[in-house]
Amino acid sequence: MDLFQYKNAVLHCEDVSIESLAEKGIPTPFYLYSLNTLKTHYKKVYNAFGALQPVICFSVKSCNNVHLLNELAALGSGMDIVSGGELFMVKSSNTDLSKVVFAGVGKSEEEITDAINSGVGYINIESVQELQRVQFIAGNLKRETNVLIRILPDILDEKTNEKTRTGYKGAKFGIDYAEVKLLIRDNHDHPYVNIRGLHCHIGSPISSYTFYEECINKMVQLVEELKAENIFLKVLNIGGGFPANYTDNDNFSWESFAGPINRLLEPYVKNEGFKIILEPGRSISANTGILVTKVLYIKKSGDKNIVIVDAGMTNLIRPAMYGAFHYIWPVHPDVAHVLAKRNYPVEQEGLVKYDVVGPICESSDYLAKDRELPPLQQGDYVAIFTTGAYGMVMASNYNLQVKPAELMVDGDKVYSIRERETQDDLIRKMVKSEL
Repeated sequence: MDLFQYKNAVLHCEDVSIESLAEKGIPTPFYLYSLNTLKTHYKKVYNAFGALQPVICFSVKSCNNVHLLNELAALGSGMDIVSGGELFMVKSSNTDLSKVVFAGVGKSEEEITDAINSGVGYINIESVQELQRVQFIAGNLKRETNVLIRILPDILDEKTNEKTRTGYKGAKFGIDYAEVKLLIRDNHDHPYVNIRGLHCHIGSPISSYTFYEECINKMVQLVEELKAENIFLKVLNIGGGFPANYTDNDNFSWESFAGPINRLLEPYVKNEGFKIILEPGRSISANTGILVTKVLYIKKSGDKNIVIVDAGMTNLIRPAMYGAFHYIWPVHPDVAHVLAKRNYPVEQEGLVKYDVVGPICESSDYLAKDRELPPLQQGDYVAIFTTGAYGMVMASNYNLQVKPAELMVDGDKVYSIRERETQDDLIRKMVKSEL
């Protein structure tokens, strides 16, 4: 579900015509977010897991604009972060820092120090040496900090892209499940570092709740074994990786996905006072955004129809990097090609098969291959849907391309929330100085 709909044959974001934004002179490509879609998806996730009274820690790596983070924080969201830069961004927002979880396998001494001094809710521990470093820094600072131990449960969803699988044995993330109990037993009474619970993240997106069930059962087993030794853990962070709709804007049931997870964890919440943390990212932000681009040229290459647009892998790298699917459709198609729903494949007459490519000097700079679309013309505006997650956050200046603007719509109001870079920005930091 999202609030990008066609009205009078023109794509709108809430009550704003996207064509009108282009007419105002906003250069393409640009990212456009629907604030009320963002709010709706946050509430859907929270309500689906409402029986657990969860702490939702939005995954900042999926979408990091401070204005969007402020909107989520106003709804009560915490944040899941993976770097000092993300900590800086969250501290620049109105987020309650006690609801921040600092994850990531390679935290530097400076990042750990900043996290402890800032009073983040939890630091996720992903190796024995990292725990030792946190203990050393906290001891020097004489400041208590809470940590969660990230387990590596050896769980694999074959439907998850191999580049986004994180829970299988041999992955770079977490601590082998068999080693966790001894690690907690040996370190649970440190004077400054409090081991409060367990964390797990098995990949993104995960296709079925059954993989979470398997992971949670392993976490609960550890909790029970440690309880028998009078070591009490009261926090379970089951991670994120929940799915988002990329090919159909109304086909996912949160209730059927979350229900079995709720039934498994609810006794620990109600009877033993456990805190449950979730780290959704794409499931909240993906459908919130689109990337608006313009057709530069159309040509034939052998039997291929090539449409060249002004957005490429520097703006949206997911298709090139993961082979990811994003729905693409003109902003103002002919009436015969207006969509009521974005189901794929599209069953319409008169479509043309195109390869949609960007301007970047790389053979991998494809946004779609063999995609059936309405006939396109030079100068047409085209929307690339479901780009609110892992879109702008992965943009780059490769080929010395400037990064695009970000806009946000709330009803009939449009806000600029990040200015488009200029070419001056490309050279601003290239200052020669003797060291």
